[in-house]
Amino acid sequence: MHVKVIIVGAGEVGLASAQAAKKDNDVLIIDKDPARTENAKNSLQVSVLREDGSNPNVLKGAIERVSADLIIAAVSDDAVCLFICMEAKRIKPSIRTIACVRDSDYVIGNDVADLILSPSDIIADKIIRLTYMENAIAYDHLSGGLCLATFRISDGQNAVGKTVMSADLPEGCTVMAIHRGSTVITDVDTADLRAGDRVCVLGMQGAMDEVNEKIGVRKEAREVVILSAGNLAIRVAKALLAMQERFFVKIIDSDLEACRNAAKRLREAIVVNGNPVDPVFLKSENVDRADVIITVSDMDERNLLASMTALRFGIRKIISIYTLEDYDGIFRYAGIESVVGYRSVIANEIYRTILMEIEGKDTGYTKMEIPGDYLLRTEIARDMPVRGKYVGDVTYPEGVRLAAIIREGKMILPRLSDVFKEGDTAVLFVNKPNALRLSHLFGNKITEP
Repeated sequence: MHVKVIIVGAGEVGLASAQAAKKDNDVLIIDKDPARTENAKNSLQVSVLREDGSNPNVLKGAIERVSADLIIAAVSDDAVCLFICMEAKRIKPSIRTIACVRDSDYVIGNDVADLILSPSDIIADKIIRLTYMENAIAYDHLSGGLCLATFRISDGQNAVGKTVMSADLPEGCTVMAIHRGSTVITDVDTADLRAGDRVCVLGMQGAMDEVNEKIGVRKEAREVVILSAGNLAIRVAKALLAMQERFFVKIIDSDLEACRNAAKRLREAIVVNGNPVDPVFLKSENVDRADVIITVSDMDERNLLASMTALRFGIRKIISIYTLEDYDGIFRYAGIESVVGYRSVIANEIYRTILMEIEGKDTGYTKMEIPGDYLLRTEIARDMPVRGKYVGDVTYPEGVRLAAIIREGKMILPRLSDVFKEGDTAVLFVNKPNALRLSHLFGNKITEP
């Protein structure tokens, strides 16, 4: 199905939405800022309209001109986002609407838009999971209760030296791949686990917690330092303080007013006004004793510098975020593994939403945190070569592994004797996707991410 999409707002959220939505669809971006519209036109090769997208007449003209199926409101004012969705429904009742909001309060009990996305909530959830799962370096929540996580194996842990088959992993999860240096291992069952391996696992959340324990926890994460006092930092701190496993949380920020606000909202946390990138000051605050350092300011440069400062202290786990795509490689080059990309979070959510909410498909790619890794979900159709075949009779290209089969809403960890049935959804780990490599199994249904 070819979807015609209008995106109001050409900021980071709007551009990320457009990047995800333009695949196989027509996209029009509306923004009154000439620099933003020019950037969107040149970088994404999409249609642009330099107007105020919250103006009802502008909105009506755009919806009617392109016969829009979907509108995504991605302006900086949450109330305006909801107004745009409400007005779009008035103009064309059948149009689907998505509001991307910054304040999670707008998500609760709000039926103005068909879907309200809060990227900050999604990022906060990732950071919280990464904090209390000591061995996890990446995490993503999928539809249907499924989760993706990547675990780091370290020296001296229980899992070292065991094969995946003998590691006694819990039911409800499966190992999809092992990253060992620059090598990706998909024939995992007989592979031995070594220190330094990064293990990609698919499963339910409860199973992920058990995997973390099975790998071996050398020291439980209890002391957390957050180098920011912004809204995202407060959201993460509040969740950690409310957990049954008690966390000691300290917040450090150079903005005095932000510190005062955080102190009012977080009675159980210690809030310190000081420079979060000054090694001497951080040392005086005993930051070097922390189990986890979280850097979540709204400036990529500050997050990178704060993370590198924490790295000098030998902190085992550092979690950070970035907005600009270029910073992904810089963080990883610096040795920071647990980084969450704001744009990739939005892109994944918009892409999944278009497929599931608009096209009615439980298919498509989810970009994983390790560059080049994707989770592919594809529905088994009548004309696919794999339909009717035993799982054990199918040979996959290098870098591809069947992780699970979704049948009638339930996840099946496939055995060699299982048969691909029409209507199943195959869930595959794919490293560096290539549609041609998969076409002999799934026909021409598979495209590039």
